[in-house]
Amino acid sequence: MPTTFSRTTRSLAHDSAKHALITWLIGGLLLSLWLFWFFFFRITVYEISTKARLEVNPSAHPITALIASKIISVSLLLGQDVQADQVLVELDSTNEQLRLQEEESRLSALPPQIASLEKQMTDLEQAKGKDHQAALAAIDSAKSRQQEANSAVAFAKNNARSLTGLSEAIPKIEILRAAAEAEKLSSARDALTSEIHRSEMAAETRSHQELADIENLRREAAKLRGEFETTHRTINRLKQDIEQHLIRAPASGQIGDIADLQVGTYVAVGDKLGTVVPRSELKIVAYFPPASVLGRIHPGQSSRMRLEGFPWAQFGTIQAKVSRVGTEIRDNQVRVEFKPELSEDSPIRLQHGLPGSIEVSIEHISPAVLVLRNTGQLLANSKQLSLPAN
Repeated sequence: MPTTFSRTTRSLAHDSAKHALITWLIGGLLLSLWLFWFFFFRITVYEISTKARLEVNPSAHPITALIASKIISVSLLLGQDVQADQVLVELDSTNEQLRLQEEESRLSALPPQIASLEKQMTDLEQAKGKDHQAALAAIDSAKSRQQEANSAVAFAKNNARSLTGLSEAIPKIEILRAAAEAEKLSSARDALTSEIHRSEMAAETRSHQELADIENLRREAAKLRGEFETTHRTINRLKQDIEQHLIRAPASGQIGDIADLQVGTYVAVGDKLGTVVPRSELKIVAYFPPASVLGRIHPGQSSRMRLEGFPWAQFGTIQAKVSRVGTEIRDNQVRVEFKPELSEDSPIRLQHGLPGSIEVSIEHISPAVLVLRNTGQLLANSKQLSLPAN
């Protein structure tokens, strides 16, 4: 037996508590370091969006059709440099052009007609003044003759009364002749009175007729002026309609997208024919779930973007800062904009449209807090799943 367990006996003899103590000390030190890291070390928590891409600031401008018509010419090429208001597509405006010519012809004919009516009104007003003066002169002349007739009638009546008083000395025939003369002069005077009244009535009637003629001309002139203004507005509207047939570049930049456009193709209102990408600084646009953004992402927070097609281990990442955060939800997503911090020695040629993912630094917390938070979320989710549905 001693021979059989001789090696074991020698090992037990050489063994001591020194090695076990060192092992326990190393284990305790590692555990202390781990506990210190677990409770006091700070790690960065990120919110990640896989729906991110580089865009120009301001955003790209769509080229849209404002009216429905047929294409008659196209000057739109992919990658083409364009200037603001440059004509890119022309639509058929034949009907509007013909209507414009008709309205312009009508407009050119109205001023001479208005001028002719105004001249007629001026001539009538002048003739009305002359007629009025002539009527006043004729009435004044008749009134003068009426005064003469009144004097002659008064003299004849006095003469007839005088002769009647001397009837014994004067023959009766003379008395009758004097009375007849007085009656004749009285009739002539009455005729003059009637002529004066008739002249006044005729003058008033002519004055009313002339005023009515002038008023009719004035109404006709006002109607033509109204037609002139209406035609002028119609011409302006037609010019605007014709202008809408010319689809212009909404901004200066480069054509980044075009539709399949051919001469003779019919386009509808609102059809997108292409996109103009301005030459300006870049921004990063990303979309996050509302719970990840609202109250958690704020302007100024650090972030980094990884581009698809450019492995970050080889090409690195793009550093950025949060610039704007949306407050409204669209399609269950919230828009967040970032300002990239571009490096001049970057191997990546950054341009509009590059897609990727972005990580936003939300907070710095200890691993213990993070474990407690995730545990609480797991318990809350499991509790919701275990609740019976109503």
